[in-house]
Amino acid sequence: MPRDYPLILGWLRKKWPWIISTLIAFAILVVVFRTVTALSELNYGLTPPNLPKYEHLETKFINQSGWPSIKHYSDEWPYHASQGTATLPIPYEWLIALEAPKNTPWFILFGQEKAFLSEYIYRLGFVNLNPSTDLDSTQLQLPLGLAKTASIPMPGLNRSATAVGFTCTACHTGQFTYNNIRYVVDGGPAMTDLGLLTKSLGAAIGQTVLSSKLAPFDSRFERFAKKVLGSNYNVVSKAKLKSALTDTVSQLAKTQDTINVTEGFTRLDALNRIGNKVFADNMDRPENYNPIEAPVNYPHIWTTSWFNWVQYDGSIMQPLIRNAGEALGVAAYVDMQVPANIMQQPATFSSSIPIDTLYDIEEWLAGEYPLRNYTGASGQLGEINGLRAPKWPNSLPILKPSLVKAGKELYKQNCQQCHLQPMDSPDFWKNNWHEISYEENGEVKSTTHKYLNLNLYSIEKIGTDPAQALVLKNRTVNTKELGLNTDLCVAVDKYQKTPEMRSDLQFINVQDSATSNFALALGAVVEETNQQWFKQNYTPFDTQQQLEGGRPNCLRHSGGYKARPLNGIWATAPYLHNGSVPNLYSLLSKPSQRPTFVELGRLEFDPVNVGITQSKHIEALNTRKDLPPANQVDDYQGGYFVLDTRQAGNHNTGHAFTNDTSVPGKIGRELSHEEKMALIEYLKTL
Repeated sequence: MPRDYPLILGWLRKKWPWIISTLIAFAILVVVFRTVTALSELNYGLTPPNLPKYEHLETKFINQSGWPSIKHYSDEWPYHASQGTATLPIPYEWLIALEAPKNTPWFILFGQEKAFLSEYIYRLGFVNLNPSTDLDSTQLQLPLGLAKTASIPMPGLNRSATAVGFTCTACHTGQFTYNNIRYVVDGGPAMTDLGLLTKSLGAAIGQTVLSSKLAPFDSRFERFAKKVLGSNYNVVSKAKLKSALTDTVSQLAKTQDTINVTEGFTRLDALNRIGNKVFADNMDRPENYNPIEAPVNYPHIWTTSWFNWVQYDGSIMQPLIRNAGEALGVAAYVDMQVPANIMQQPATFSSSIPIDTLYDIEEWLAGEYPLRNYTGASGQLGEINGLRAPKWPNSLPILKPSLVKAGKELYKQNCQQCHLQPMDSPDFWKNNWHEISYEENGEVKSTTHKYLNLNLYSIEKIGTDPAQALVLKNRTVNTKELGLNTDLCVAVDKYQKTPEMRSDLQFINVQDSATSNFALALGAVVEETNQQWFKQNYTPFDTQQQLEGGRPNCLRHSGGYKARPLNGIWATAPYLHNGSVPNLYSLLSKPSQRPTFVELGRLEFDPVNVGITQSKHIEALNTRKDLPPANQVDDYQGGYFVLDTRQAGNHNTGHAFTNDTSVPGKIGRELSHEEKMALIEYLKTL
């Protein structure tokens, strides 16, 4: 033994706490340095948003019976019927393995979070289809409105995978709570927040990538890798997974949205998002991108199959064009790559959209032709036997017959001229249904069936926020080299119509242009996509017409808003097309009496004023006199979205009941409190 060994041992005994502390501090510094370096490399937001809590409640699906049986599908089929979409930017096997994000990215070294598909995703406003199932169980399920689609090309993976995307029910299934019961409304406006979903999912993926860069403190990534890879878990496959995750986050960082007007819960700028997906992302042309600036409340969809024009601005006629366009907007795959050189062919418009499934969904929604047994005899009614408007449940406060009677007369005086007679009136079926006539190749043609003719009102007449009505009218896109060459039916206004034209609906040929009108370009892309599916599936002409719903692909950029029937209106809050009014009472009041701030994301139903219950915090905010200017109030407070109606795109003006003739959008006289309550009581019955 060396002579100085005892001295060394003695020194170590005295200094070991200091040595161990130094080593620990050094290790922490290394981890911190590696974490900071990884964070800077990712260049991506890893902190998730603050979300509302999820309430575990008894759930009731409001009975809207009468739907037709579609082939052999189950009652739950529409909720998970694939429309060929890949809305979520990661494969299905990643999604079910993904943990919810930590509130603070630095804490990923400690502990384990529950699955993203457990309770966490329902805090974003999605509906739990099987509420009796333990949300923390290992048998994870997709929320209502999400569906799997096999073999979809995935950004960041350079391969196809099973994707997860929205179905129509994701945006068109509503929910509200009352007395500790959750009511689900088929066809109603969804309560989801797509912006928060994007941020939450991005944070969860990003934190997993961050973990992968911190070995040996990479337990979050290790758990993810073992679930995804299963028996294929090894050093090589794990390295490939790590690389794919990193590439995916890089792709997400490139495609983050520019938000001019925050959408928030229950709202989506659907038209601009569709345009951005189709003409900016699919064509890889960033110059075609338009900021999010015209959010609308998710529209309720009962009865819409039989409208002559759909969308808030009455811009689309054919059901298949509407549904295929929706699928493209929520990331169905479509080949729209423009040729890089003269030797390449233009886009083929081959897509992942299953046109036959879209038809089945439309059949489920529409039911049989409403006038199939109607002869026009006095007193005889047609029948909506597809998705019907929800009836006021018996478990909500009982309706008051005297108020209903008084409200019915007020409806006739104040609402019927625009929104048509109530559907239980023979005049509704007798006076408002007409064939659609259009001119094609010099011949005037008419549809076989009659459709519900809705009133359309200009922005000047109705006075509501103009943002959404102007999207299709004002936006242009560059479609050069895309290969568009298709005939579309367009609405010709009185200034364009010539004496030779025998119909307001005319067919024109749409081709590529550097400044294509957005409405026509989108209609042409969807038409080309549908036609490609017909070719690939050897679809006979008669079958094609059936799939198209017996209507031509007619489009218009009206610059106004349509007035639809008010059946089921009680279950569709918030109100106005942009969701800027919380309840019917405020909608029937003078615009100056409507709240400046509307809180969205709360589910508690207000059965008196009929709409969304507002918190004490928002009520206090609406009384403050020291408010900052518009656009400077925090969009999210306490986990909920605060809609500032002073901001363009969010205005709550118009549709005004007032005696002041100078108010824009005056549509009727001022109503007393008693009249409002009577009219609301009647609207509950529709």
